[in-house]
Amino acid sequence: MVGLDVVAGFVAMLAEVAQQKAHTVTECKSPSKKAFVLGLIALGCLLAAHFIAVMIGCIISDSHTIVTVFPIVTVFSAPKITQRVTMACIYLTWIVATAGAGILTMGIWMNRESRLECGFTNKQFLSLGGKVCFLHAIVSVVMYLANFICRFCIS
Repeated sequence: MVGLDVVAGFVAMLAEVAQQKAHTVTECKSPSKKAFVLGLIALGCLLAAHFIAVMIGCIISDSHTIVTVFPIVTVFSAPKITQRVTMACIYLTWIVATAGAGILTMGIWMNRESRLECGFTNKQFLSLGGKVCFLHAIVSVVMYLANFICRFCIS
């Protein structure tokens, strides 16, 4: 899972480099097919890593500690600080993954072939999206550690 986030981050950085290498036309960079494809790969890796992180997080979380009805609606059976930290990490993982997917999507959108105007082409959305992928890996590891700590504190 962390490996997928790291791959997504590096692929997004490569997509940014490919976008910067695209030739300049009157201050507006033309779309780069390579950046478009690499951005899609980075987005797919981020989404797969998030899916795996949430699934593993639900599996290793103690079933009598945290009951998840939906990813957003969660019920605690006993209010402990470790459980709150675990839930904060789960929410933070969702927030970071959503932000990363949105930023990568904006970078991908800039490199579509049917684009008629410049728009946000001078922004480095793919590079920023890659950095958010690395942040997602860190938050996911913290979520796992919080789950393990929560599990050992209750036992």
